[in-house]
Amino acid sequence: MSQDAMRADSVPHSAVTVAGGAVRRTPRRAWRALWVQVHLYLGLFVGALLVVFGLTGSILVFFQEIDEWLNPTLLTVEVPAPGQDEYRPVGEILAAAERAAAPGSRITQVYGAPTRERVVAVYVEQPSTAWQRIFVDPYRARVTGVRSYGAGEWVPRYVMDAVFSLHFQLLAGVNGVTLAAIVAWLLILSLLTGVIVWWPVNGQWRQALVIRRPATPFRRMFDLHKTVALYLCLAIGAILLSGAYMNWADPIVLVTQLISPTTRGPAEAPHSIPLAGGHPISPEQAVALAAARYPEGRLRSISMPEDAKGVYQVGREGVPGLSAFWSERIVSVDQYSGAILDVRAPDTRRSAGETFIDWQWPLHSGQAFGMPGRLLVCASGLACPVIYATGFLMWWRKRRGRERRSVVPAS
Repeated sequence: MSQDAMRADSVPHSAVTVAGGAVRRTPRRAWRALWVQVHLYLGLFVGALLVVFGLTGSILVFFQEIDEWLNPTLLTVEVPAPGQDEYRPVGEILAAAERAAAPGSRITQVYGAPTRERVVAVYVEQPSTAWQRIFVDPYRARVTGVRSYGAGEWVPRYVMDAVFSLHFQLLAGVNGVTLAAIVAWLLILSLLTGVIVWWPVNGQWRQALVIRRPATPFRRMFDLHKTVALYLCLAIGAILLSGAYMNWADPIVLVTQLISPTTRGPAEAPHSIPLAGGHPISPEQAVALAAARYPEGRLRSISMPEDAKGVYQVGREGVPGLSAFWSERIVSVDQYSGAILDVRAPDTRRSAGETFIDWQWPLHSGQAFGMPGRLLVCASGLACPVIYATGFLMWWRKRRGRERRSVVPAS
């Protein structure tokens, strides 16, 4: 075969040969080259934060278990003997927390004990926006300990809280929340461009889906990069999208409502109607009123009214027959009349958009699918350093190769 024929056989089908044997890129190859560059530079500039999000996210999948292991006397209690293992009333638990809180604090949130051995966590906020987490033994209404956080504190002094702050806001305070959301969107774009670059336009699907052997070290690195990212791309993409939602929900809610108009957003949130001369009911009354209508499940959370028009939100999880994945019901109670204003649960969703929004937290944490889901989220986080390291090393080797080739002719 002549040299010209060999050259023609080596030219991809998506390119054409012009006079003198030069190869001119077709629009398809030009677009692919553009996506390669976009994928490369996104990976170089924001890929390191993918490692941060991935590793901290893998740790946070088991946040409660690790924190409990590090602080057993703070977060666990001795369960009383059968027949004496009833929780104390909510009012007593909150009264114990109030006595331990800093003067002038108000309770904002209560999280029930996730297991029989765990404590109740009561969140209180001061006028300066400094806040505390007060842990209460639910069987004895006795405080086991307090964690305090300064106003605008960027780096908490407690290990797991510091990991959470790094994951949620990159240890950069309120601005870090928005920054983390922007980075998440850029990483989603990097993931999409990676799929475009990977897509086997020549139809060689088998080679595109496996790590080939034998191969050069560079080829093994390339195959490891693409296969790990490919097989976990749906999980990583869902985790990144849900993370972007939790940090910066407004754009996602807006787009969701455009696609699914009946989706309820913040504007449709229920609110209390102040009564002339009326006084707010207590949190214990709100819990009792919600339980009278919906008694099933374990008390998971109580959100206090934020202002005069705010509502109590009483959440219960593990509701029988509600959902096989994330069985939670949140009941909104008017803080004055005690009326049930709204119910958010899998059986009360009004649109596919509400289903999409309600799934963001369970997907992000993996809790929607129990332990298998948590392990999948953990594995996806641990894969992020592998994806970044293999991509960076490939770029570095190519860069060093170009530098050596540029030096040889000059020598």
